[in-house]
Parts: sequence; C-alpha cells; structure tokens
Amino acid sequence: MSENVFFNPGDSISSNYDFNKAYVSAQIYHNKAAKPVLIVQEKDGKPYFIFDEEAALEQEAAEAKPFKVVKKL
Repeated sequence: MSENVFFNPGDSISSNYDFNKAYVSAQIYHNKAAKPVLIVQEKDGKPYFIFDEEAALEQEAAEAKPFKVVKKL
C-alpha cells in the first residue's frame, strides 16, 4: 500500500515500534468502536501510529506530518 496521509501524531490512539503490537491495538479499537482504523508510519524505523480514520481526517491541523499507510482495518 503506497498511500500517503497527513495526521497530527498527538491525535493517535496508540503507537508502537513493533508492528504486531500496533496491529493488535488497532484490532481492539476497531472492534470496540466499529470505525475504520489506519496503521501508519512516518518512515522505516519510526514507530507505527494508530488513527481513527474518520476522526483524524476531520482534524486537519497545522502540525500534521506525512505518514505512509501500512494497514487499513
């Protein structure tokens, strides 16, 4: 997946350097909230961030950074 998105890292639900742990956190949030969730990463070697896709896209902020979508639930 090579889609790029802009988010404010402070709006993330969770973050982790381990993709599997980030994925588990994303699945838990996705199942509880029944909302689309994105796992994104700024660049290789950086932590994975979990975002509620709808809420994050509504909150465009001046401090937004570019992230690469790694997985979408």
